[in-house]
Amino acid sequence: MVLRNNFEKTLRDLETRIKELEQSNEGLRSQFKYFEEKLGEREETKAKQEIINNLEEKIREREEVYNLIESFAEELST
Repeated sequence: MVLRNNFEKTLRDLETRIKELEQSNEGLRSQFKYFEEKLGEREETKAKQEIINNLEEKIREREEVYNLIESFAEELST
């Protein structure tokens, strides 16, 4: 009888532990999903920043060309 009671208690303890582990796994899955989303957002942000940097570089190049044309036009008019 004592052995059976010990067995039943151990079984209940194991069932409780299994439920705890399942809940923990759900929490870990949620965290993993969150981090995956954040990583995706970070990659998007990096890609957008690269586009912005490229556009800024093109603007600088065009400003240089515009300044050269403007100074050339001034030289021609004098």
